[in-house]
Amino acid sequence: MLVPIIISAIATGVLMSCVFIIYERNNPSATLAWLLSMILFPFVGLFIYFMFGRRRLKTRVRLLRAIRAEVGDIRRKLDFEGAFKAALSSPGAERHEDLMKLAYRFPGFPPTTGNKVEVQFNADNAYPAILSSIAEAKHHIHALYYILNPDDAGQAFRDALVEKARQGVEVRLLYDDIGSWETQPAFFDPLVEAGGKVHEYRPVHFSRFRTIYANFRNHRKIVVVDGETAFTGGINIGDEYLGKDPSTGFWRDTNIKLTGPAASHLQLVFAEDWYYATGELLTSSYVSHTSPNGGGGSVTQIVPSGPDRDMQQVEHMFFTAITSARKTLYIATPYFIPDESVQTAIIAAALRGVDVRLLVPKKADKLIIHYANRSYYREALAAGVRIYEYNKGFMHEKLLTADGEVGIVGTANMDLRSFRLNFEVCAVCYDSSVAGELDRQFMLDLGDSSRVHMSSFMKRPHIDKFLENMARLTSPLL
Repeated sequence: MLVPIIISAIATGVLMSCVFIIYERNNPSATLAWLLSMILFPFVGLFIYFMFGRRRLKTRVRLLRAIRAEVGDIRRKLDFEGAFKAALSSPGAERHEDLMKLAYRFPGFPPTTGNKVEVQFNADNAYPAILSSIAEAKHHIHALYYILNPDDAGQAFRDALVEKARQGVEVRLLYDDIGSWETQPAFFDPLVEAGGKVHEYRPVHFSRFRTIYANFRNHRKIVVVDGETAFTGGINIGDEYLGKDPSTGFWRDTNIKLTGPAASHLQLVFAEDWYYATGELLTSSYVSHTSPNGGGGSVTQIVPSGPDRDMQQVEHMFFTAITSARKTLYIATPYFIPDESVQTAIIAAALRGVDVRLLVPKKADKLIIHYANRSYYREALAAGVRIYEYNKGFMHEKLLTADGEVGIVGTANMDLRSFRLNFEVCAVCYDSSVAGELDRQFMLDLGDSSRVHMSSFMKRPHIDKFLENMARLTSPLL
């Protein structure tokens, strides 16, 4: 008698779970993957879905609408429409007008002229520049990191903020609770005691159902100093980014330093995240120090993305940049798990004669990612994409360049999690000098990589093929 009751309860639970997942209206491939997990692992699958699978962050959506209404004065002060027109009239902008418009329509930020962009390869170049700008701060410092570790690099960063807070500079620091899971709140006590403000982003409390979701992480890396200078890219704060972790060794990454109007747009991205985490609204006074949007300089556009938006902004940006390429397309990403549209765009670019090169790490930081990455190789290789695996250490940079004219650097990987579940931000530089610098380093990185050839790839062991196929099935969930 008890067995039929248990079976009926499990069947009911599975059915209700499947109905709920379908109602959530996820991407079809992700929906099918989750439905399969529900059938194979009843109740356990539902728990995992609530932890990692929900697509929309409804509370954040409501707050985002509220802050956009509140900061209308900032958008007017920065003259978004005027900035967009000025960027469109800059030399060569007509070739990239489609990408500029797409990134501005979600809503987003317009491209701006008058920026200075400095590319920083690896943390040993990025950290000194960040600490130097912090030391020069006069009014405020805003910082947001997915990972901020309590090691030597983390202490140096924290202590630099402490020193400025003691001098009366406003310091606000936001860090992701999951990404910075090794860092206890007590680590930031010296900064709080000095007058700084520190908050976790979406802390995961298993005792409170409303915050149980471990998804929707803030994967952004942003530092804004006095509203004039900003940093973003792939580099978090930790000793491993300096190559001090024996398990990963040398760490290859890329950051950029922005000076000019684009910095104020990164300021607004930080303001949205800060408002959501703390309820404190940063008003237009925090962009009053922004340099005027004059002509010349680098044309740069800030593109944020996250599950609080109706459209996957970063995914559409990558797709448009890929389909717009005519001569060269270089992509570096530690996680190559694209959706069908982006994968098709890359293959189509290679088939129409574009020199497409993909750089991924030889050794991924997670074994399942290694096999998931390689599960996409065969179709790309068959189309003529040149794939390289970086073997000097761990390659963590996220960049895309097209035709030596457009360079995209940011926090987003070429994977479904960055496209749809994480909060990300990228800088699009419509600047041949920036794109050229990224291309030159990319070619140097290929020298520290091994090329994957179709002939040898097809001879890999059958167990590898099986594991790749298994990882491919779970790719919508990674």
